[in-house]
Amino acid sequence: MNKLNSINIFWKILIIFVALILIFGYFSNSELEPYASKSVDGFSDWLNYYRELKCEFSLFEITKSYIFEHEITLRNEPSGDIECFGKNFYIDYIREQKVEDGFDKFSPSKVILRISTNLHLDLIFQSAIWLIIFSFIPKNKSNEFKINRWTIFLSLALLYLHTYGEKEFYKTLSRDFSHLFFFREYNNSLVFSNYYLYTYLLSIFIMFYFLKNILESRAYNLVNYFPYLFLFYGTFASLNLNFFVIVLSFLGINKLLVSKPNFKFSIFYLFFFIIWMFNLENIDSNFDVDKIRGFANTSQTYFSLIFWSLVFYLVAIGTYYLVEISIDSIDLKLITNNLLITSSFLIFFGILSSLNQVFNFLSFYVFGLNKTGMNSITGVEGNAWRGLAPSAEGIGEFYAFVILFSVISFIVSNFDFKTHHYIMIFITLYGLYRANNAAAIISLTILLIITIIHKNILDKKLKTLVYLILIAILLIGAYSLLNNYSFEFLSGAIMYESVQASNIDYEFNLNQYNLSAAEEANYAFLLNLPKDQTNFSSSLQYLLNSYTYGNKIQNIPSVLSSISAASYFINRSEKWGIFISKYNPDVYELLFGYGPNQFPEYFLGHNNIYQDGLILPHSSILSYLLFFGIIGLGVLFVVVGKFILVNKDNFYGIILLMFFLINFIKSDSLIYFPNLVLISILFNLIRFRLISKD
Repeated sequence: MNKLNSINIFWKILIIFVALILIFGYFSNSELEPYASKSVDGFSDWLNYYRELKCEFSLFEITKSYIFEHEITLRNEPSGDIECFGKNFYIDYIREQKVEDGFDKFSPSKVILRISTNLHLDLIFQSAIWLIIFSFIPKNKSNEFKINRWTIFLSLALLYLHTYGEKEFYKTLSRDFSHLFFFREYNNSLVFSNYYLYTYLLSIFIMFYFLKNILESRAYNLVNYFPYLFLFYGTFASLNLNFFVIVLSFLGINKLLVSKPNFKFSIFYLFFFIIWMFNLENIDSNFDVDKIRGFANTSQTYFSLIFWSLVFYLVAIGTYYLVEISIDSIDLKLITNNLLITSSFLIFFGILSSLNQVFNFLSFYVFGLNKTGMNSITGVEGNAWRGLAPSAEGIGEFYAFVILFSVISFIVSNFDFKTHHYIMIFITLYGLYRANNAAAIISLTILLIITIIHKNILDKKLKTLVYLILIAILLIGAYSLLNNYSFEFLSGAIMYESVQASNIDYEFNLNQYNLSAAEEANYAFLLNLPKDQTNFSSSLQYLLNSYTYGNKIQNIPSVLSSISAASYFINRSEKWGIFISKYNPDVYELLFGYGPNQFPEYFLGHNNIYQDGLILPHSSILSYLLFFGIIGLGVLFVVVGKFILVNKDNFYGIILLMFFLINFIKSDSLIYFPNLVLISILFNLIRFRLISKD
């Protein structure tokens, strides 16, 4: 059996949902009667009843008794005890609130029902679910692949390091948490009674034992099924860990044990790691990573930095290793089929999840989502709908990539489209439309046109003429668009937003239009104010100086002005302005970054007016500037540029790669684990010449 039937996959996923319902039902049996009154006037009684009887009723019992007009939302509460698993933890009632700038508009009142989950049970149940999912993948034709016996123990030590480094995060989950194997009593005797930690490590050891057996029998086929990472995100409900990050780290450790790593890459990475360690200000913080949970650091400690630096390195090694050992088993047709199935299932389950709150909660648990799926079939402000994904922009890129990859697979591997494939493409197009990612749609359209021209026009002169006509049309369109705006306005858009986002503690004199110097964009005046009153970040201070006093060539816009003008048309002026107002690196951080997956220093190191919530840079390039600094980013650009030159004859592979490189400018996709794996595997497929047309 070379592939999984999509109908069989659907029924197997459905069986998992039914099993989970039974599990939650088993743990949630109550001797008490649920709220019985059916009076719509009894909302306060209903609310008080379930608040007082904490950990007594299952989500099924409570939602069945809910007959009121308020919107109800289910959320997990990871700090619950084992005996409270699957039961009501607490109920929040949020009254209607006036919408900002909405005049007479109000957000509806809603009820948030928090269902208790537990670190230990989540680790056991969710690991079991995803190990079962792994078992659906066909076995290797041979049993040559072996896992080194030390891989399990080193992986176990790595995850203990994570617990130690992010202890502040885990302390919020349980009063019983301790990262110590033993401690001393007042009489100096050693006490080995940290059963919380022992149980945690034992559960992980058992998970690794089963994972080892599954990988040994299926490793060669894993690449063909990587698209399902976009459905099964694999983030544990109560941990800042992702199951599939652990799997690739596991494979990375095995790679290091059985063969030599890339020496240049390892030395270069070690050099950066040493700088990150020496430059870190060690703080036991607990930063809320929100929708990037499972693949981002919550703390600012040496041990957490060591963990995430190792994980990023091991994921890179593990991904390369996986493609390397799977070359003879990789099937582009099968990957295409699985991409289409995944995108269709994402939309189908996303719609189901938005229509039913119980299914919404179970989807969060079964698929291991970073955050619960959308509660409504309508999108944010009626346009962007992310479904189960943590980001509408990121999932929009995935849908567009699926369509582009399917077309190229048709050309390269003669993929045979059947009726159900056309149906899945139509469903994927619907998802792309609902995600409302204009950049992904435009780049997809342009690259599809280029692909069609390349395939169907063989005459080089005619092909060049067609390309020149297209470029001329684009330039005319761009000129017409730019002609409607003042370049002075466009060139300063980012600077203006950066200043508005900064904490300026200065009493301005207002002009005749009731505007301050900050609102007038009088940057020369602002730069002369005392630094403690403007509180500009180091990056904003530098860019304001460059923008105001930098050497300018007449009639030729500067790089900063050009980026600012472009940012306005891709709706990034405000987002990038906020980033600049927040980004306050010293020299070492600017050159080498904070380290991979390290957001706490960036968010907590310098305040602007945005204090609440996770405000990301909204650019993978800016995110990686945070991680690896200017030098790391420069080296990455050189490596990618050299890679493109080496593989320039592989037209279709480069087209796929260009889709991501274009979109990474304005999206945070690379900080989401499935998107990072997707681009990593694509690089390796091109590298090993698995996407080419002879």
